[in-house]
Amino acid sequence: MYPGDNEFNEPEEARPASMKERMTELAAPLLEQVDRAKEEMNVEKQKQGMRDRYDRLRRYMQQEGTAVILFLIWIGINVALWIEHAILYWNEPNFFVTIARGFGQTLNFNCALILLPVSRNLLTFLRGTFLHYVVPFDYNITFHRRVAWAIAYATAGHGVAHYFNYNLQDAPYTFAWATLAGVTGNLLTLIIVAMYSTAIDSIKRRYFNMFWFTHHLFIVFFILLLLHGPNFWIWFIAPGAIYLVERVMREWRGKQSTSVHSIIKHPSDVIEIRMKKKSFKYKPGQYLFLNCPHLSFYEWHPFTISSAPHEDFVSCHIRCVGKWTKGLRDYIAPPEEGELVMGKSRDPAGKRMIRIDGPFGAASEEVFEYKVLMLVGAGIGVTPFASVLKALYHRKTTGAKCKVEKVHFFWSARDVRAFEWFQVLLRDLELAMSESGERFLTINIYLTARMKEEQIQELVAKEAEGDVDSLTALESRTNFGRPNFERIMTDLRDDNPGKKVGVFFCGPRVLAKSLRELSRTLSAKHKADGAKFVFMKENF
Repeated sequence: MYPGDNEFNEPEEARPASMKERMTELAAPLLEQVDRAKEEMNVEKQKQGMRDRYDRLRRYMQQEGTAVILFLIWIGINVALWIEHAILYWNEPNFFVTIARGFGQTLNFNCALILLPVSRNLLTFLRGTFLHYVVPFDYNITFHRRVAWAIAYATAGHGVAHYFNYNLQDAPYTFAWATLAGVTGNLLTLIIVAMYSTAIDSIKRRYFNMFWFTHHLFIVFFILLLLHGPNFWIWFIAPGAIYLVERVMREWRGKQSTSVHSIIKHPSDVIEIRMKKKSFKYKPGQYLFLNCPHLSFYEWHPFTISSAPHEDFVSCHIRCVGKWTKGLRDYIAPPEEGELVMGKSRDPAGKRMIRIDGPFGAASEEVFEYKVLMLVGAGIGVTPFASVLKALYHRKTTGAKCKVEKVHFFWSARDVRAFEWFQVLLRDLELAMSESGERFLTINIYLTARMKEEQIQELVAKEAEGDVDSLTALESRTNFGRPNFERIMTDLRDDNPGKKVGVFFCGPRVLAKSLRELSRTLSAKHKADGAKFVFMKENF
């Protein structure tokens, strides 16, 4: 240490604070406030996220609540049956048998249940009862597929468990291939593989006959199942009897004479078949199955009925896109656009030209239960709403009881000539409303095909010169592009407080998914806040 150093070295405590330290001391309370604010924001963000999730769940349950409850009941029954039978055969003679028995009991239940969702006559009858308020009958095909998947998983569990059990025996191959249970079980598995692989949508559309014949292996399937499971008959007897009556009715109705009144060839490769059948009584929005023996005696296809009950014929509009529909067009339709009047039931070779079965219930039947309707058709998906609009017009003009006050009709198509399919109907409705002064229907046409800017400007210029749309010859103007359904449905919600708006759709799945979601998210929470949307889609 050098002399004089003590003069310049003050104790640490006595040294004055630096500017940085002083700023830190002053900023500390502010930083604490910022941290508290961030923490409060995070807590609020978490609370808002929980509120949003709850709101989505609430809206989902409002739309799909009954379907979810019935689905959970079905799951609960399956679990209960598995547990009950596993306990009954607990470790007898080993744990693998316990597992197999549990899955076997769920197979008894589901293999009998799978027949009911495709008993269309039964569902059509039940739709006309109070049960349609409780049971979502429009999900019948979806539920049929869910049950089918349950059968597939239960078959895998049942079969694998039995093979492990066989492996513990002295003669495993004898158990698997030389006993009635083993042989029938293996054959049932092969049939399931064949039926399921051809039921894939892409294969079903392209090779329908393959799908039809493999799916009708269900007859062999149930015979083998009755041999395989000694107690299955107890589960099968009631659904089997219902389905047998169903098939007998369909065969009987299919053999009744159907006269082809006329065939109309429309633009965009669409044909309209007008038929007459004495015993055929139907409601607006229903559908039928159509068969052409000239093409295939066994091939039946579903089509929406486009005529209305007050008309003296029943009609279907068919877009010719596949092998069967193109074959039908070539067999029965005129070569050029226009109408061909026939008035006969058999072709020159003596074969029946057309057979029809039905009618069967569909979602569009329920349009008359709402005061405000939103009908959305995409392309040929407009056909059920042609029937509905005709029936509504008839009820309005004849003074019949009709709950519907306002209809918002939306039709989108890529081809401008597609709008000619129902141009006469829509024009008649516009004229009738002009004469009566009752504007119960708004028509919204959307052309979704891409057009050049100069083409659009030319069309707009033409419209300015006339009183009707230059493309459709309707008073309602054509819109270009896709509909903004979020904005449209928001306006409908705000304009109809306290009401239920029935949203009915027929068209592609992508748009159906979008409209279903919008119906959930845009429905008002309280009546005073606006309308509630109820979404329904056509399902065959």
